Amino acid sequence: MDQTGRKEKFWKSKFWKKYSNYLFFVFLISATAIVILTQVDPETFLRTIKQANVYCLILGIGCVFIYWILEAYMLLKLMRRDNPNESFHFAWTVTMVGQYYNLITPSATGGQPLQLYEMSKKNYGIGSGTAVLVQKYALYQVTVTFLAIVATIFSITALHQSLDAAKWLIAIGLIVNIAGVVLIFILAFNANAAKAIMLGCVRLLLTLHIIKNAEKYFEKVNHFIKEYQIAIDALKSHKLQTLKLFAVSIVQILVFYSVNYWVYRSLGLNETNALTIISLQAILYVAVAFVPTPGAAGGAEAGFLLLFGPIYGSGNTAVAMILWRLITFYFVILFGGIYLSIYSIRVGKEKAQQIEEECDDQVDNL
Repeated sequence: MDQTGRKEKFWKSKFWKKYSNYLFFVFLISATAIVILTQVDPETFLRTIKQANVYCLILGIGCVFIYWILEAYMLLKLMRRDNPNESFHFAWTVTMVGQYYNLITPSATGGQPLQLYEMSKKNYGIGSGTAVLVQKYALYQVTVTFLAIVATIFSITALHQSLDAAKWLIAIGLIVNIAGVVLIFILAFNANAAKAIMLGCVRLLLTLHIIKNAEKYFEKVNHFIKEYQIAIDALKSHKLQTLKLFAVSIVQILVFYSVNYWVYRSLGLNETNALTIISLQAILYVAVAFVPTPGAAGGAEAGFLLLFGPIYGSGNTAVAMILWRLITFYFVILFGGIYLSIYSIRVGKEKAQQIEEECDDQVDNL
């Protein structure tokens, strides 16, 4: 291959690495839109939207804001262990960074690294910043799994038809999440046992040739164990505050799950109570959590149609799914993108002003 060909190959490779996630995201959104358009008659959809109760939809959006406020509150409490003077505004910004980048990256992998980067700009060390984010994630994971187990027990007799339609999806989601929580608790009481379990899983995957490069994954396990051990030790050393944060986390997640209830009421439906809808939403959340796409796109829509089809009825399910995703996915991306853009511009102006003031001081000292 000549030099021109090698350069072209290099730039194509660089372009793909940089933009592949975004291209995949656009593909998923397009595919989802096509599926929706094939299932929903445009005239019926527009007529239903016009008839929808706007106040109920506003309440649904309000639930998203309450979810963010409680997220920022919990981050603030964890940050103030190391920095007592930390502001709610910064905790809110870190929250929005996480919310936005978790939704536009596969498996929500982009949020925490960029939250850590944002915290590092405010002189948080990598260790202290990671500890805050890992503690928050551990609380979140335990809460989501706890609510899903309770919801499954509650719903298994009341809504057998809905659960049976998606039983394998639910089973896989519950197993993955329960395994994660069990590992967190093992880490809390026996880090060596947790490390042995994870290394055993890596060896199994290597034996099955699912993964390669043993050294790389063994190093990742050691790094993971070290980070989680520090974070969980911090949670254990502040038991009362951890319990309070867990209670706040339960309220936060339940508020977010209730968005679906307000969508249900906005369509003029009232046969199913809020507890049932929130329970099904809790099950749906863990059922699609393992889907490796931005915002679980594709899996979330399919899971909604399976679980909530009997609740909404054939005429409303697709419309309800669109409204639910508009509020919990597209609105979050839109608001997050606008907020972070304004924040970046403001920070840039402040930085430029700071540099200008430093230059003026230097001139005055000449």
